[in-house]
Amino acid sequence: MGSKYSWSKFGREAEYVVALYLKSMGWDDVRLSKGSRGPADITATCKNVKWFIQVKASGGVPRLKSYEVNRLMEFAASKNGLPVVSTYQPFGSGFNTGNYSILFYLLDSWQAIDPVEALGRQERTFSQL
Repeated sequence: MGSKYSWSKFGREAEYVVALYLKSMGWDDVRLSKGSRGPADITATCKNVKWFIQVKASGGVPRLKSYEVNRLMEFAASKNGLPVVSTYQPFGSGFNTGNYSILFYLLDSWQAIDPVEALGRQERTFSQL
């Protein structure tokens, strides 16, 4: 990266990419946090699904500190949502955006989750009521 481009700018742009991806996949309400200082960078809701997402972007393997995990889990629990980590990293198995991939993981199991499948499950459950 050039001298005029910072890792924090790269991280914020990754948050926009993840938010746009969720919106394009059918999530109704996708909001970026102001200043990206809270436990969740993105809040995404659709029907009765609510995700609180911490985005980690890296040119290698994204890093997540244990206090960030704890803050996100506590915050999501207090708001009746799910704590989710999204990684934006080079070449992965998730949704590809050129040289980078977006992946989603549910905390604290680190189970890979698909935002489209999550909506489909909720729609089936919702329609069965």
